[in-house]
Amino acid sequence: MQPKFSIVTACMGRLDHLKRTLPRLLELPDAEVIVVDYSCPQGTAAFVAEHFPKAKVVKVEGQDAFSNWRARNAGAAAATGRLLIFSDADTLLKPTALQWIGDHLEPRTFGHFDRIATSRFNTAKLRLGYNQLRGFHVLPLAMFRRFGGYDEVLEGYAAGADTDLEARMVLFGFKRLVLDPEIVEEVIEHDNEDRVRHHKIPIRVSYAAGYLYRKAKIALLRIRRRPNLPLPMRQKLYSAAMKAATNFAEGQERAMINVDVENEAIGMPLQLGYKKARFKMTLACSIVGEDAVDEIPAHID
Repeated sequence: MQPKFSIVTACMGRLDHLKRTLPRLLELPDAEVIVVDYSCPQGTAAFVAEHFPKAKVVKVEGQDAFSNWRARNAGAAAATGRLLIFSDADTLLKPTALQWIGDHLEPRTFGHFDRIATSRFNTAKLRLGYNQLRGFHVLPLAMFRRFGGYDEVLEGYAAGADTDLEARMVLFGFKRLVLDPEIVEEVIEHDNEDRVRHHKIPIRVSYAAGYLYRKAKIALLRIRRRPNLPLPMRQKLYSAAMKAATNFAEGQERAMINVDVENEAIGMPLQLGYKKARFKMTLACSIVGEDAVDEIPAHID
């Protein structure tokens, strides 16, 4: 029988967390659980297959840096439930979590935690990189596939493919449901070094690049009225954002990209006094640094 929920959780170096959270996921009613072994050095796939055979296992091999977005897309490709739930390996759900979600999630709606709700799990009171639930999503499988899933061109910690997907769904009229943090029992504590261990891009670069890219992308989608941009266009846009973000991290006061919204030949250039002429409309996006700090906190590098 087809389950109502498909819960996707990914692991690269988080097997200790998964050993605590996976048993609880497998106890939840009317749900299949999909574990994505994203080239995990701890052998997650083999461990899960041996000790938790009820879970589906998806392997993504040959990766030397973690991408939560590629991992989640791989897990969703194996999903059969009507509703997708993306839950990180450090998140321990309460036994009543799915009942609450099923009772409150309306049609054309996706669920997520807002910053206020998730801040209660920041027990160490860190400004950045704290235990939180901002990437937790609930949404219909059909909706997820319509929007092309998470944008895999985004790389590194805090790049924001979760925020990107939310913004695209809102753009096309889907409503937000702010989830009740009471459905979560615990977010397992772990330090910043552990959190970014399998990310190769410094967070100053990944965050700035993701921010520039997402703002430019959403502006283009508003004009084009599409759920996503073609992959070659996204790759080109993200490459420009990465270059600007790298320069910004190295001391430039401004990270800036220019995006061609329209670039086409004018069919009657003689009326303008030229043999050839083009029309260009350009979108300028920038991050401008103000009030620089003397020292960058170690946990954001």
